[in-house]
Amino acid sequence: MKRPTPLTPAKARCLNRLSDGQGRFGVLAVDQRPPLMQVAARATGKPMTDVNTEVSQLKGLLAETLSDLVTGILVDPYLGFHTVLPHVRRETGLLVTLEHHAFKEVERGHRLSAAIPGWNVKRAVQYAAEGIKVLAWYRPDAPQEVKDHQLNFVKEMGDACAQFDRPYIFEILPYQLEGESAEDYAAAIPDLTLGAIEDLKDPAFGVDLYKLALPVAPALVSEWGGQGSSVAEAERLMRQITEALPTPWVLLSGGMDTAAFVEAMQAAARAGASGYMAGRAVWAKSLDHYPDLLATHAALMRDGRQALKDLNQVLESIAPDPITTDYTIYPVGEATANLVHGEY
Repeated sequence: MKRPTPLTPAKARCLNRLSDGQGRFGVLAVDQRPPLMQVAARATGKPMTDVNTEVSQLKGLLAETLSDLVTGILVDPYLGFHTVLPHVRRETGLLVTLEHHAFKEVERGHRLSAAIPGWNVKRAVQYAAEGIKVLAWYRPDAPQEVKDHQLNFVKEMGDACAQFDRPYIFEILPYQLEGESAEDYAAAIPDLTLGAIEDLKDPAFGVDLYKLALPVAPALVSEWGGQGSSVAEAERLMRQITEALPTPWVLLSGGMDTAAFVEAMQAAARAGASGYMAGRAVWAKSLDHYPDLLATHAALMRDGRQALKDLNQVLESIAPDPITTDYTIYPVGEATANLVHGEY
């Protein structure tokens, strides 16, 4: 497993906990906030600002029905942690999100990221986080002041993860600008993705694992009913990503349906990805039954679990790549002989 510098023992241990112990990550994402707020609001008729209880309940249900099939689970602190954690078995790694789902928009709809108010790496570690996930919206064609803000945010998060010795899982997402057509944005995704990788691949950011979307617009993929791209093109671009990045990466589902994401994951595995972090591709279809909790539970047990089994079959096709480091504890300030054999 390529890395520019050796992992600390704490980071290596935590990454092994989040993976299968062989460098392969199968992580269930339940940290979504607006997508689940929308589900709850549609089902209950309440405004999105008044469905926190329902969203927390849904997150707990997702963990209850699905979390035993994954190597790790990704959760947010305020809406999900208290309902998810009781269902997470001891063997499953705990990954906690840090970025605010809200963002500030500036000229043309460029986005500025920030951390969740009142939440930071230190608090996440106090709540047992074995990894910190941070999403940053990023376009390489943004004005320099926007890019500087985002790059500084990414660096600050990496520095904090280093300070508290937790793996930094960094998610890069491009976005559509005001006045940019859906067609133009979809066509630009490959260049936006590779440009972002170029700007954010520097080991100085301290990233231990990248979380990335498919580098083509799923709506354009011919195998999934589109025109203008293909699974083969996505795989070609993902091979470039593997070569460019200094550390491993995993594929996020980004709202794709289950079948498409499984096929995308197969291509990603061939291209060198180290696993998946998936949410809606696993459980979105099952939530069509909400607010009928019994029907939702049954659908998750059937369809959600099958989706994870299909993804885990792909995961097993990835060659093992154990996460290792030097676990030797070196004395500080005294000779080894005095510390081991000397008087106390």
